[in-house]
Amino acid sequence: MSEPGCFGKPDFITENGHCSLRWDILFKKGISGLKADAEGWLEHYKKNGTENQVDFLVSAIGMYDAIIVYIKRSADECRKFGKTEQAEIFDKLSVDAPDSFFSAMQLYWTVEFIICAYLAANPTLTLGRPDLFLFDFYRKDIDEGKLTKEEASLIIADFYAKNNLIMGRGEHQISETYEKETCTGWHRILAYDAPQYMLLSGADPETGKTVANELTELFIDEIVPAYKNPVIEFRYSKGVAENYPEMWKAFVSKIANSASAMIYNDIGIINAYLKDGFDFKEAASYEHYGCNWPTIPTTDIVGPSLQTNVTRTMYSIIHDYAEREDEFDRERFLSMVYDTFFDIYDKRAQVIKEVSAKNLPNSNHIKLVACFSKNNIENAGLYYENINVLASIGTVCSAIDMAVGMEYMCKEKGYSPKKLMEICDRDFENDEYTLALCKNAPKAGQNDELSDFYVERIPRLILDAAEAALKDIPAHCHLRYCSQYDTGHIAIGGSLGATPDGRRKGESISQNNQPAHGSAKNGITAMLSSMNKMPLDRLFSGAMNVTIQPKNFAGEEGIAKLAKIMEIYFENGGLQLQISAVDKEKLLAAQKDPDSYRDLMVRVTGYSAVFVDLSRRAQEDIIARDAL
Repeated sequence: MSEPGCFGKPDFITENGHCSLRWDILFKKGISGLKADAEGWLEHYKKNGTENQVDFLVSAIGMYDAIIVYIKRSADECRKFGKTEQAEIFDKLSVDAPDSFFSAMQLYWTVEFIICAYLAANPTLTLGRPDLFLFDFYRKDIDEGKLTKEEASLIIADFYAKNNLIMGRGEHQISETYEKETCTGWHRILAYDAPQYMLLSGADPETGKTVANELTELFIDEIVPAYKNPVIEFRYSKGVAENYPEMWKAFVSKIANSASAMIYNDIGIINAYLKDGFDFKEAASYEHYGCNWPTIPTTDIVGPSLQTNVTRTMYSIIHDYAEREDEFDRERFLSMVYDTFFDIYDKRAQVIKEVSAKNLPNSNHIKLVACFSKNNIENAGLYYENINVLASIGTVCSAIDMAVGMEYMCKEKGYSPKKLMEICDRDFENDEYTLALCKNAPKAGQNDELSDFYVERIPRLILDAAEAALKDIPAHCHLRYCSQYDTGHIAIGGSLGATPDGRRKGESISQNNQPAHGSAKNGITAMLSSMNKMPLDRLFSGAMNVTIQPKNFAGEEGIAKLAKIMEIYFENGGLQLQISAVDKEKLLAAQKDPDSYRDLMVRVTGYSAVFVDLSRRAQEDIIARDAL
């Protein structure tokens, strides 16, 4: 047996999270039922399969047995402490499927805990859709008088509390980058800063109707804004705010208190999958996991990543353009943008073909998640039908601002491209006038005619270039366009010189899908309207961090105002929102006295961070966000 590695587990265990499970099947069959299925397939492959396929199934059955042993031990521990009801539930779960809301929730937590606390190095596990998968258990228990609404609330509250405890403190994305020597989280906590996403509402894949039931409301009611985990993803169906006003306001009120939550446009994401050739049932089954990565649960695996930073690339484009052209011509500039990105993706096409050439069940490799994934047991091998090729256009707003700044300064203010870039390369030294002009140029998020032209055109050109360059990749490889880049905007900005939008050398660029700091000066509605001009219907995921001033949305009237703003945004095609509701003054106070603000939460990318646990540079970046 291998010695434990730095994550406190044997090296031969290769679970790495970043996945979903067949939660609906787990709730229907239980561990014992899944084990029985595997035993049936084992007999089949003993007669018709290979030695490797038999070994794979024997290993899978061993994993089911290990979980059953864990469940039985849990029952014994409960009895030691006089928890007879819990002991009985564990006893039943060791031999049968869950038969109540309580037992289903206990199985839910048990499987999650085993993966997150014992196995996965970075267990960004999606918890599926409990208000859809568990509703029948809840309704049956309520109707039969075995459960009250209050008892169900307590069960959910306990589940949330356990999820928050398992995650640990710290923020790995930034701490690893800026505080490597003092970042000890990975060595202390197996589930270090690895969020579990829980999805609520959205279309039912079987009926197409919006999932909005009593259980949805209970899961919303029990959200604790001070918790970092789980991350609640609300799927906004068209008309949900109007048709379910109380549920919508309840969720928005949690959002307004900086809950670890986000909202996705259900219709937009489903349509993106439909355009990609999936049927409605598959498309409506979509999920996201840590950092907003898209997936169709248990059928997708993340393959080669096209994490091309568009702002860094645009930085090179504007310099190349200034060397080639004496004046600014929009069409020639846009042609260079397209050609540059086409060349980048074209070079990666061959890599994708080589890495993803085969798509067959691998009987030489077993993971625990294979026991809860589609067709792994049936095929006697680790298997995913589709490979996600993630193509990110994160930080795009700074790229847009560079293009806008160049056109504005050259066409409106009479600068040549070469002269403008020479001034930028000097970081505007001794030229405050040019710096002021560049800062005054229109920006993404201002709902300005010039900037909005580029808000629409730059992302579309990048997506068009990627599609053209990657059109011949294997059919089982699917391009998943997204607009997140996690927290890399700080480091990338630190490596770039000054730019025509008035950004100084080394300053942060825009993060994910939101405008650069200081750009949204025309307010939240103008900013959201501007961002909706992006080709959002082609994106499978994204992250837009919006910081609001709590005093602007205080009380029932404030919540109603925020709910309406968000409703309009999503009804008009908005992709995603995640909101931090914090006063700048409170953030500054937390820097001075961190012990008094140990639970101050801010939104980062697809998760929340405890503000005082962030590096100083990350804190400064968050303080610099526009508070609307």
